[in-house]
Amino acid sequence: MRLLPVLAALLIATPAAAWDTQQRSGFASASHRVGGYEITISCRRDRGFELALSDPSLSASEFEGVTGLMMWVTLPDGRTDRWSVDVVQEGPVLSGPLYVSDFNLEFFRNGTSFRLDAPLTRKVFMEGDMRGTGAARLAFLEQCGI
Repeated sequence: MRLLPVLAALLIATPAAAWDTQQRSGFASASHRVGGYEITISCRRDRGFELALSDPSLSASEFEGVTGLMMWVTLPDGRTDRWSVDVVQEGPVLSGPLYVSDFNLEFFRNGTSFRLDAPLTRKVFMEGDMRGTGAARLAFLEQCGI
Protein backbone atom coordinates (compact mmCIF):
# COMPACT_ATOMS: atom_id res chain seq x y z
CA MET A 1 0.00 0.00 0.00
CA ARG A 2 2.90 2.37 0.60
CA LEU A 3 4.16 1.84 -2.95
CA LEU A 4 1.11 3.46 -4.55
CA PRO A 5 1.74 6.99 -3.17
CA VAL A 6 5.39 6.74 -4.19
CA LEU A 7 4.47 5.71 -7.75
CA ALA A 8 1.88 8.49 -7.95
CA ALA A 9 4.47 11.04 -6.79
CA LEU A 10 6.94 9.81 -9.42
CA LEU A 11 4.36 10.09 -12.19
CA ILE A 12 3.45 13.62 -11.14
CA ALA A 13 7.12 14.65 -10.81
CA THR A 14 8.18 13.15 -14.15
CA PRO A 15 8.65 16.03 -16.60
CA ALA A 16 6.95 15.95 -19.98
CA ALA A 17 9.12 14.95 -22.90
CA ALA A 18 11.00 17.74 -24.61
CA TRP A 19 11.02 18.44 -28.33
CA ASP A 20 13.40 16.01 -30.04
CA THR A 21 15.80 17.60 -32.54
CA GLN A 22 17.49 15.72 -35.38
CA GLN A 23 19.87 17.17 -37.95
CA ARG A 24 22.17 16.22 -40.76
CA SER A 25 23.69 18.10 -43.66
CA GLY A 26 21.05 20.48 -45.03
CA PHE A 27 18.19 19.04 -42.92
CA ALA A 28 16.82 19.64 -39.43
CA SER A 29 13.66 18.55 -37.65
CA ALA A 30 12.01 18.94 -34.29
CA SER A 31 9.26 16.61 -33.15
CA HIS A 32 7.08 16.35 -30.11
CA ARG A 33 4.54 13.74 -29.07
CA VAL A 34 1.54 14.64 -26.97
CA GLY A 35 -1.34 12.26 -26.38
CA GLY A 36 -2.01 10.26 -29.49
CA TYR A 37 -0.35 12.62 -31.98
CA GLU A 38 3.12 13.68 -33.05
CA ILE A 39 4.04 17.04 -34.56
CA THR A 40 7.18 17.45 -36.66
CA ILE A 41 8.56 20.72 -37.95
CA SER A 42 11.35 20.24 -40.45
CA CYS A 43 13.42 22.16 -42.96
CA ARG A 44 15.60 21.31 -45.92
CA ARG A 45 18.13 23.81 -47.17
CA ASP A 46 16.72 25.70 -50.18
CA ARG A 47 13.31 23.99 -49.83
CA GLY A 48 11.82 25.67 -46.79
CA PHE A 49 9.90 24.35 -43.82
CA GLU A 50 7.13 21.81 -43.43
CA LEU A 51 4.80 20.98 -40.57
CA ALA A 52 3.45 17.44 -40.24
CA LEU A 53 0.94 16.05 -37.77
CA SER A 54 0.87 12.27 -37.57
CA ASP A 55 -1.41 9.79 -35.88
CA PRO A 56 0.83 6.87 -34.85
CA SER A 57 -2.28 4.71 -34.24
CA LEU A 58 -2.76 4.88 -38.04
CA SER A 59 -6.51 5.48 -37.66
CA ALA A 60 -6.40 9.19 -38.60
CA SER A 61 -10.15 9.34 -38.00
CA GLU A 62 -9.88 12.87 -36.57
CA PHE A 63 -8.22 14.13 -39.78
CA GLU A 64 -11.42 13.90 -41.85
CA GLY A 65 -12.23 17.30 -43.34
CA VAL A 66 -9.09 19.01 -42.02
CA THR A 67 -7.54 21.28 -44.65
CA GLY A 68 -5.71 23.65 -42.34
CA LEU A 69 -3.95 23.69 -39.00
CA MET A 70 -3.17 26.56 -36.67
CA MET A 71 -0.25 26.45 -34.25
CA TRP A 72 -0.36 28.90 -31.37
CA VAL A 73 2.94 29.61 -29.58
CA THR A 74 2.86 31.51 -26.28
CA LEU A 75 5.79 33.33 -24.66
CA PRO A 76 6.34 33.61 -20.88
CA ASP A 77 4.91 37.16 -20.93
CA GLY A 78 1.67 35.96 -22.55
CA ARG A 79 2.29 37.20 -26.09
CA THR A 80 1.09 34.67 -28.66
CA ASP A 81 2.06 34.04 -32.26
CA ARG A 82 0.02 31.92 -34.65
CA TRP A 83 1.16 29.87 -37.61
CA SER A 84 -1.40 28.93 -40.23
CA VAL A 85 -0.64 25.85 -42.36
CA ASP A 86 -2.65 24.55 -45.32
CA VAL A 87 -2.41 20.76 -45.16
CA VAL A 88 -3.21 17.68 -47.17
CA GLN A 89 -3.84 14.24 -45.74
CA GLU A 90 -1.68 11.32 -46.79
CA GLY A 91 -2.77 8.30 -44.77
CA PRO A 92 -2.21 8.97 -41.07
CA VAL A 93 -0.38 12.27 -41.71
CA LEU A 94 -1.48 15.86 -42.31
CA SER A 95 1.31 17.97 -43.78
CA GLY A 96 1.93 21.24 -45.52
CA PRO A 97 4.43 24.03 -46.08
CA LEU A 98 5.20 26.19 -43.06
CA TYR A 99 6.13 29.76 -43.88
CA VAL A 100 8.43 31.10 -41.18
CA SER A 101 10.51 34.15 -40.41
CA ASP A 102 13.16 35.02 -37.85
CA PHE A 103 10.36 36.62 -35.82
CA ASN A 104 8.18 33.55 -35.41
CA LEU A 105 11.16 31.20 -35.09
CA GLU A 106 12.24 33.27 -32.09
CA PHE A 107 8.75 32.73 -30.64
CA PHE A 108 9.29 29.01 -31.22
CA ARG A 109 12.68 29.16 -29.51
CA ASN A 110 11.49 31.15 -26.48
CA GLY A 111 7.94 29.84 -26.16
CA THR A 112 6.61 28.20 -23.03
CA SER A 113 3.58 26.46 -24.52
CA PHE A 114 1.84 25.67 -27.81
CA ARG A 115 -1.50 24.46 -29.10
CA LEU A 116 -2.19 22.86 -32.47
CA ASP A 117 -5.76 22.88 -33.71
CA ALA A 118 -7.87 22.69 -36.85
CA PRO A 119 -9.92 25.89 -37.12
CA LEU A 120 -12.44 24.42 -39.59
CA THR A 121 -13.35 21.40 -37.45
CA ARG A 122 -12.53 23.05 -34.10
CA LYS A 123 -10.52 20.00 -33.09
CA VAL A 124 -7.58 20.63 -30.73
CA PHE A 125 -5.02 17.97 -31.59
CA MET A 126 -2.38 18.76 -29.01
CA GLU A 127 -1.19 21.18 -26.37
CA GLY A 128 2.22 21.06 -24.77
CA ASP A 129 5.31 22.81 -23.56
CA MET A 130 8.21 24.14 -25.59
CA ARG A 131 11.16 22.56 -23.76
CA GLY A 132 13.87 21.74 -26.29
CA THR A 133 12.88 24.24 -28.95
CA GLY A 134 16.02 26.32 -28.37
CA ALA A 135 18.13 23.45 -29.71
CA ALA A 136 15.74 23.05 -32.64
CA ARG A 137 16.00 26.74 -33.48
CA LEU A 138 19.80 26.48 -33.59
CA ALA A 139 19.59 23.37 -35.81
CA PHE A 140 17.22 25.18 -38.22
CA LEU A 141 19.63 28.10 -38.42
CA GLU A 142 22.69 25.89 -38.85
CA GLN A 143 21.26 23.46 -41.40
CA CYS A 144 18.75 25.59 -43.31
CA GLY A 145 20.05 29.12 -42.92
CA ILE A 146 17.02 30.53 -41.10
